Amino acid sequence: MAHSRIHSVLLILALHLSLALPVAADEPASSFPLGKQYFEQGKFAEAYTELYKAFLQDPANLDLNFYLGRAAFETGRPEEAVMAYERILIANPDAQQAKLELARAHLQLGSREVAKQYFKELLATNPPEQVWKNIESFLAYIEASEQKHFVNGTFTLGHAWDDNARSAPVSDRISVGLFEFQLTGPTATPQSDQINTATLILNHIYKNEAYPFMWKTSATSYNSLYQSLYDLAINYLGLATGPVFQKSNYIWDVQAIGSYIDVEHDRYQSAVGAASSLTAIFAKNFMGTFAVKAEEKNNYVDPDRDALNLMISAGPVLLVGPNRLSLLFSLENENAENEINSYDRFGWKLRYDRSLPADFALFAGIGYTSTDYDAELPLFSAFRRDEVQEITAGISRLLWQDTTRHQALIMQLAHTYTNSDSNIDLYTYRKNVTGLNLTVSF
Repeated sequence: MAHSRIHSVLLILALHLSLALPVAADEPASSFPLGKQYFEQGKFAEAYTELYKAFLQDPANLDLNFYLGRAAFETGRPEEAVMAYERILIANPDAQQAKLELARAHLQLGSREVAKQYFKELLATNPPEQVWKNIESFLAYIEASEQKHFVNGTFTLGHAWDDNARSAPVSDRISVGLFEFQLTGPTATPQSDQINTATLILNHIYKNEAYPFMWKTSATSYNSLYQSLYDLAINYLGLATGPVFQKSNYIWDVQAIGSYIDVEHDRYQSAVGAASSLTAIFAKNFMGTFAVKAEEKNNYVDPDRDALNLMISAGPVLLVGPNRLSLLFSLENENAENEINSYDRFGWKLRYDRSLPADFALFAGIGYTSTDYDAELPLFSAFRRDEVQEITAGISRLLWQDTTRHQALIMQLAHTYTNSDSNIDLYTYRKNVTGLNLTVSF
């Protein structure tokens, strides 16, 4: 009886095995075509699943290994892609398409030297023109990714018309308590002039993948030359250097800064300090900026103006299609050697930019600052308080651009109206400035 029961079990097991084997044998035939179909449809995850099933049953199939490698690459499995292509090359060392895909997989893994070697081996075989162009593109990308030093900048030539170059008061009769006195000299009444300006900004960036940051150094040179009022000529030099931390949703820099100013070729002021700024992306069309700066100023003309200056600014930026709207708030404190020159300042600026057809762009903005001085002016027996409003509007156009070399030529025309009101008549003035600029970026 026991022997009969064992014999029955063996028969049932044999029947199951005989039914199961044809199914397993049919699986590669069904999974491979299905995987290819998914791959051609762009369904790479589904393709990988089916192709891997087929591979387990037929690991020596070179065509199957090629598609498995492609699916693994597209689904973020470059290590598996490398193994699949290497199996093909072991069996067929002249399989150029597999060698090309193997180079791409090594590039995705970050093995640039290995990828470069495979790409150069393929170039030596004189491949078809389209393949040759693709390989050249990959080699150019590898070269760019290995570059550590980057230099860029802008150079701007400008010409402006200023109807009140010295910011002279609206009236040449100034009230001092119950008395009035008549102003004389060049600052008594508004004087107009034309100004030629030149601004050069140079940036050097050092990037090393071994470090979690880039190192950026910026140098700025600004020169203005008045056609008639020579004593207002300004030369400015600025330098900033420090690390820059960049991720997909923010960029943050910390820099040591220094500057030097001379007026009519005489030393006027120098400053040293530190600054930091952060730009963060909160949503697709919304980001924010934050900056802080501290400077120690040294005034060569008037030591009473030597000061520690602190500034904080922050604001949101909204991007909607061709429109950009930005709002910036700022707080500033200057603690001067003489309290008469110390002040607290609050300000804000609202700006709107709009891109237009034919490479034109419009922009407009308004701004406001309020400044309260810490000490009473002896002559006026009052604490000075200024309020300044600005309105700006302009248009710009991209005249020329070379995207491969990151070069462009831009022309801009803008007008700014300034209205300054002060509780001391001497500092109440009006000003209109119209400027035409030509900027080349490189």
